[in-house]
Amino acid sequence: MKKSEYIDFLKHVPLFSMMQDGDLKRIAGATTEKLYRRGTVIIREGDDDTRLFMILRGKVEIIKNLGTSEERHLRKIGPCHYFGEMALIDNMARSASVVALEETTLLSLERWDLQQEIQQYPTIAMELLKMLSRRIRAIEKWSIRMIEAHLPVCIYCGKVCNDGAAWVPLERYIEDHSGTEFSNSICPDCSSLRFPQFYTAE
Repeated sequence: MKKSEYIDFLKHVPLFSMMQDGDLKRIAGATTEKLYRRGTVIIREGDDDTRLFMILRGKVEIIKNLGTSEERHLRKIGPCHYFGEMALIDNMARSASVVALEETTLLSLERWDLQQEIQQYPTIAMELLKMLSRRIRAIEKWSIRMIEAHLPVCIYCGKVCNDGAAWVPLERYIEDHSGTEFSNSICPDCSSLRFPQFYTAE
């Protein structure tokens, strides 16, 4: 596919749909096209990888704990969808694996300066906020279900007793019962408490 055709494609990707042609041309010029055979692991959970991927053709599946007895299939996505955006936001290791379900062609964007683009196009931030909002709503939904079901919750560590009588972290329970994915981070309060050397008193 020619770079000019990438511009037309990017217009249909929600993250870039409101951009001007000149900026789309710049982004298109920074992308790399690659074909993945069926069954190929495109992203592996735990890897350090900051690429954003967009699906030109084909279909992929998001999977937690790939290749283990606890493997969980979260969702399938096709053309004009994107994945890998969480690494752009929190710069953490990949929270799930992505596998090609069929012959799939992807565009990847490496080391994309997200902050710089958001300053010029706030609509990018709005798209990412919508994505995060969907995840938060899923967490709220399952938290309410837990309360209604009177699930046992440990008063010390916050673990939940699941259907199999095993005690698991809350985020694990929610991931098991929904398509929500979590990425590890640290809040400002815990950061200042555990790493005081990086904070100065005001």
